[in-house]
Amino acid sequence: MKPLLHILFLIFSVQLCYGQQPLNQINIVSFTVKNKLPIDISNWDNNPSNIMLVAQKLPQVQLQNLKLVVKLKLAGTKVCGNTPQTAVSIDAFSVRNFSAGELVAMFAQCPKLTTNMYTLCAQFFNVDNYPISREFCKDFMVGDALIVYTAPQNISPINEKIIDPKAAKLPITFRWTPVLPKTKDPVMYKLRIWQLMQGQTALQAMKGNETFIEKEVKNITQIVIPNLFFMPCQPPYLCEFVWAVQAVDKDNKPIGKNNGMSELYSFKIK
Repeated sequence: MKPLLHILFLIFSVQLCYGQQPLNQINIVSFTVKNKLPIDISNWDNNPSNIMLVAQKLPQVQLQNLKLVVKLKLAGTKVCGNTPQTAVSIDAFSVRNFSAGELVAMFAQCPKLTTNMYTLCAQFFNVDNYPISREFCKDFMVGDALIVYTAPQNISPINEKIIDPKAAKLPITFRWTPVLPKTKDPVMYKLRIWQLMQGQTALQAMKGNETFIEKEVKNITQIVIPNLFFMPCQPPYLCEFVWAVQAVDKDNKPIGKNNGMSELYSFKIK
């Protein structure tokens, strides 16, 4: 009984070793993918340092033909690449550097990529399409990352503030937060104030009334308005006002959500 158990143990050990060893026949020593690559895959090999892979065969392993399989994934789903069945056979080597051009050539019929975070994976297979290395994956950005800017937010006068008529004749400072994150080019901030009419909401006044006051400053988050209130309020106009700030770039294009506009704040002159 013991000899039989010994034989079964040896068979099991050989099978176990055979099942584990193939994944270590080739070691991917280095797999480098730049943090950001162009949307057009054909441009990835313009710079040799964009993608590089270094592989090494274990000294005791005898291999005749190898296959390198590369996959491009988006959110875990394969977008394109080759397979063990379609991969081109590679001559055996001890140590080999795979250039960006060689790796890019393995992406068969890749669709047009979009700005997003992708994953590039590499793994070696033998002539029988069995994996002989572990899969190595690298995350990277394709295209320019989309920067989401926050529109300015009003600070003062605080919303629904009641201002004394005497104070309204003095200079009043309007303040707001800057666009974040900081932009490369200067930001133009446009302050607009609208006077409400009877029966109007703040939004209706902004959309339907002429601007009561309009000022703009560059890269400054405050404007001082002297003599804001200089005449009595005559019906249908009320002594109530709304104000907002819009951020635009040098081409007068809005920066940030909500068309670059802050929320509407109101104030009243008592």
